[in-house]
Amino acid sequence: MKLKTIILSISFLSLVLFNSTVFAQDSSFSLIQKELTKQQRELLQNEKEVMKLNREAFKASLTKDQVAILRDKTISKYEIRKRLAATFSRNQKNIVKSQQVSLRKTRDNFRKTLTGEQRKMLKERIDKTRNSKDRGELKGGPRVNNANNGRKKRNVGN
Repeated sequence: MKLKTIILSISFLSLVLFNSTVFAQDSSFSLIQKELTKQQRELLQNEKEVMKLNREAFKASLTKDQVAILRDKTISKYEIRKRLAATFSRNQKNIVKSQQVSLRKTRDNFRKTLTGEQRKMLKERIDKTRNSKDRGELKGGPRVNNANNGRKKRNVGN
């Protein structure tokens, strides 16, 4: 459970600190936006604004040491995230956790508003992205799918 929390924290942190957009291709996002109802668009817009405010609050809470860790170009991004997460204050951890909870609630609310047609359209777009040939090209060569048809292996209790 703790590992899952750390991974989620690091994911949020990377989103916050590296100013990446939620949707990589704006053109695809605007196509999807046209298919959504006004209520759904407002829900997404409100969540986007909340994320921006949380990002600003988190950036403002960074100490000089944490900023120095972020600017260190001699270590890998993974190591930066690991070192940074180790230096989080209780307040910073709360900011990250509240953002995660808010994002989960928004996702659930958004999913509840989707019609069957919208679900189908979104699923097709996701599948198209997953099945594209150039997706996942990494330094070490093309990405290899997981065993078990892409399903993750669950650890069974003690």
